[in-house]
Amino acid sequence: MLSVLIPVYNYNIVDLVEEIHQQLMQCAIAFEIIVIDDCSTEPFSDNTKINTLNHTTFTVLDNNIGRSAIRNLLAKKANYNTLLFVDAGTFPKEKNFIASYLNSIHKDVVIGGMMPKDRAPEKPYRLRWLYTKTREASYDSNGENRHVLISSNFLIKKSVIETYPFDESLTTYGNEDVLFFHTLQANKIDLRFINNPVIHAADDDANTYVNKAESTIRNLVFLLEANKLDEKKFKIAVLHSKLKKVMLDKLVLLLFKTTKPILLKNFNSSSPSILLFDFYKLGYYCSYKIKN
Repeated sequence: MLSVLIPVYNYNIVDLVEEIHQQLMQCAIAFEIIVIDDCSTEPFSDNTKINTLNHTTFTVLDNNIGRSAIRNLLAKKANYNTLLFVDAGTFPKEKNFIASYLNSIHKDVVIGGMMPKDRAPEKPYRLRWLYTKTREASYDSNGENRHVLISSNFLIKKSVIETYPFDESLTTYGNEDVLFFHTLQANKIDLRFINNPVIHAADDDANTYVNKAESTIRNLVFLLEANKLDEKKFKIAVLHSKLKKVMLDKLVLLLFKTTKPILLKNFNSSSPSILLFDFYKLGYYCSYKIKN
């Protein structure tokens, strides 16, 4: 018995739901698919079509509650004890996606991972694709599992997420999944990684993704200052502390402000640089820390 839970915001999820539904039917198990739209600003009317599928429901919230709260709500509404979270904007790589998870259904937490599309998109969408490929993909170029902690695609027991829910103090984009999985690890919950990825659509243009990166940094600062995460585990926070000790954080901030237009131009180009993106994030981190 399996509850597939899909949070959606400003995305058409018909193809994703139809694929998962077909695989579930082929596995011949008791299942449900619950999709909740977090009050999208650009609603897709086609999404209501999935209500015609057996054991599938699609509802729209009256107010946006955020990435953490919607996952907790989905878990609360689930009728079965094993939950599979899949993000909108992804798609199973394999036709045995559901079957592979069923082989691990007795585990507390199983992370299937994520990978980019095979072909790079055109500018200005290439930055997001490149970041997924170099930093978020489950396997590196040598085929080694990176053990990346992402909430885009994972199996979990309902009792686990009820005991250790997503932190609803985070209402904006970024690091809600990092905090969630770090909390599980801190409480000795076993995390199993398997090769069962979803393909990330990488459909954020560069400016949109930069805004999301900035939101992620703001959330990280909030979580560090609230002692909900350990600064030593985050390279950007460690580097900032070292720079501040030798009073170089303001120099980085100056360079960031001076080069920001050039950096944004690069991110929107056909050859965006991940190293420059790293510098942008460090510069924004320094800027945000000085302001706050």
